[in-house]
Formats: sequence, structure tokens, C-alpha cells
Amino acid sequence: MTTPPGQQPQGLERALGLTAITIFGIGDILGTGVYGLMGRIAGMTGTAAWVSCVIAGLTASLTGLTYAELASRYPKAGGAAHFCHMVYDNAFVTFFVTFFVGMSGVFSTATGARIIGNYALALFPDAPPIARDHLVPFVFVFLLGAIAMRGIVLSSAANAVCTVIEVSGLLLIIALGARFIGSVNYLDFASAAEPYQGTPAALLAVSGASLAFYAFIGFEDLANLSEEVVHPERNVPLGICLSVVGTILVYCLVALVAVSVMAPAALSESQSPLIDVVRKAAPGFPLWIYTVIPVFAAFNTALLNLLMTSRLLYGMSRRGLGVLPPLLSYVHPVWRTPVVGVGVAATVICVLLLCFRDIKTLASGTSTFLLAVFILLHIALIRIKRNPAAPRAAFPVPLAIPVLGVASCAGLLMRQDTTALRAAAVLGLAALVVYAVQRIINGKSGRTRDGDARRPPRD
Repeated sequence: MTTPPGQQPQGLERALGLTAITIFGIGDILGTGVYGLMGRIAGMTGTAAWVSCVIAGLTASLTGLTYAELASRYPKAGGAAHFCHMVYDNAFVTFFVTFFVGMSGVFSTATGARIIGNYALALFPDAPPIARDHLVPFVFVFLLGAIAMRGIVLSSAANAVCTVIEVSGLLLIIALGARFIGSVNYLDFASAAEPYQGTPAALLAVSGASLAFYAFIGFEDLANLSEEVVHPERNVPLGICLSVVGTILVYCLVALVAVSVMAPAALSESQSPLIDVVRKAAPGFPLWIYTVIPVFAAFNTALLNLLMTSRLLYGMSRRGLGVLPPLLSYVHPVWRTPVVGVGVAATVICVLLLCFRDIKTLASGTSTFLLAVFILLHIALIRIKRNPAAPRAAFPVPLAIPVLGVASCAGLLMRQDTTALRAAAVLGLAALVVYAVQRIINGKSGRTRDGDARRPPRD
């Protein structure tokens, strides 16, 4: 669609106030991570699991504020790949960032599938392992793909419903286990599971934070809503801070309750740790509720990730970019969705489920890809702040924010699961091959990615 001559194009409606964007942020952050990973975090850090939640939350806050300033300088960009494209002006960096964001989406969806498999069968201890490891996760991915192919619109009302359900489930755990708080020492790193005993407390705290960081993913989406927020120079950074602080508070309380009710070693061995916490804290409580809430949370988060990944594949393969094969840009004539992109993303997720059975590895893979992207974004903001010709920021943050952001993200990246790091390295090499092949194809057809990307579209 084009704007008639002489008429200014209309922008997006600024309808979100501070309360709305804060609720959106909390709903976007809360999800599958805390349900599936709290046991693993406690196993790594002992009764000091809350410390790792705080470290992960602070890292998320630094990155969120970097997103906020970048969005204020490039308010129409709306994403990590666009920010990096505007700052670095390098085709490979843009491809690298987009590829890693896409990989984070499929790893996150696979994590959700694993969590659903564990929680959905938690009340059926005699179920065969193949049902938990393969049947339920693959059926889940199939359903996600079917919905994504048919198309789905998630309104702010749906987001509010998801937020209420997810927050209610966590607050219920806090309420049921509140009477146990104060029964243990909450700085006892020595109570970690056996493989981690003897490791310095600082390393354990950072290792736990590297895993807990997965539970904070989603805060970066708030910066992309700048054009729809009233007084964005005030409300976007406040919304980011308030949503992350609110999430840190909830996660810390859940961590305190979990390690008060159960020993960290027992939590680390549980496939559905929060159900076991409820089972011990309130024996008469109907446990089926905690098979529904985590499944609902995982379904919502995984669907958003699958939609995001399929749209990335679609965007990267459209004419004018030429980064991926044009087949991925095919849109169903009736459903108007990128069905090939959805199918490819779902297939990759199934491959990941076959390769990795450990939730920790899949969650670490998600964090690994995003931490690499976040480091590039922090460096991009540092470069911009040193460039007097850069666009003015509507809400600037101190230079210390991106500097500390680089350090914190690098620290968490270095403590990621080694299997996830190897997987990221292999997929990074695959990205190089895809990029090189596509550049060769584009060169033979007389097109270049940069040239087409900058050429104005024809009416």
C-alpha cells in the first residue's frame, strides 16, 4: 500500500501506557523457563538459587535498556537485525544476527516441547519413556505447526489472559510454600547437587544465572513497541525496568520456596520440579492444576517463537534480500501464511528434539544464541554513542549500561552448557556455508543482497 501524494503516512496508534506495557512485559517474560529450569538451577547453586535469578535479571535489565535506546534512535527498525544493519552496515552481520535469533526461536520451542512432555505426564509415572521423550513433544510441535500455518492473531487481551494464568500459577506456589520460608540458609552454595560441590560460589552463581537467563527472555520485545507507546521516552525504559524487577521478585520468591520445601539435589533430579514442590508443600492440593498451567505457558511461548522463526525465514528469503532460497517465501494463497517457513522451522525443532533430550542443553542453546546477539547490540550502542553524527536518542542511557552489558552477557556466555556451545559453533559454521552459497547464487543471477535491499520497491 502506498500513501497518496501530498499526504503524510500515518504512524501506529500510541495506545499503550506504562501499566499496559509493564503487564505486556511481565507476560512476555514469564513462561516455561521457571517451570522447567528451577530444579536445575537449584541443583547448580544449592539454596542460593535466588542469587542466580537476580544476576540473570540484572543482565536482562542492562540489555533491555540498550534495546530501549536503540529503538529510540531507530524507532522504525524494530528488531536486533535491523539495529545491527543500521549500525554496522554489513550484510554478513545482519545475516548472522538474524540467523542466531531464528536459532534461538527453534531451540526455545524445543525446550517448551520438552517441558510439556515432562509436565503433561507428571501424574502418570508408569507412562513409557518414549511418550515423554518423543510422542508428546512431537505431537505438540505438530499442533503448533498446524496452528501457525492456518494463522493466528494474539491480541493484547489474549496476552493479558496468559499473564494472569502464568502469574497465578507461580503466586499459588509461593502461597502454598510460604510457611517453609526461613527453614534453610539461603546462601548455602555447598548444598548444590554432587557434580557441583566444591566449585567456588561465584562460579556457581554465574553458572546458575546463565541457565536462569533463559527464563528472562522476552524483555527485548518491549523496545519494539516504542511507536505504540504513549510518551515512549519515559514509559518504555520504565516498562522494561518494572517488568524485569517484577519478574525478578516472582522468580526469587519461587526459588526461595522451592529450596525451602525440597533439597536442591532432589529438585535437580525432578522432571517436573514445581509439581513436586506443590506435592510436598500441600499434599491435598489437586496436582492436575500444575499439569495444565505449565502446559498452557509452554504452548503460548512456543507458539510465539515458532511464529517469529517462520517470519524470519520468510523475510530472509524474500526477493530483495536473497539470503535464503526463495521457496521459503511462499505464502499460502488462502491462509496467507508462510507455510514452507513454518514447515522448515517445525522440522528443525523435531531434529533438535531427536538430538537433545536434556532441557538444560536446549535452554542453554536458546540463551547462547541470544547472548551472542546481545553482545553485538551492546557494542553497537557503544559505537553509536561515540559517533556525533548518529541519530539523537529520545531516551539515552549512560555509556556504562552497554559496557556493563557486554561484560555481563560475555560472563554468562562463558558459563553456558558446553554441549549447547558446541551446537552453536556447528550451527554458526552451517550459517557461514548457507551465506556463502546464497551469495554465490545471487552473484550468478546478477543480484547482490545489499544492492537489492537498498533499491526502492516499485509500485
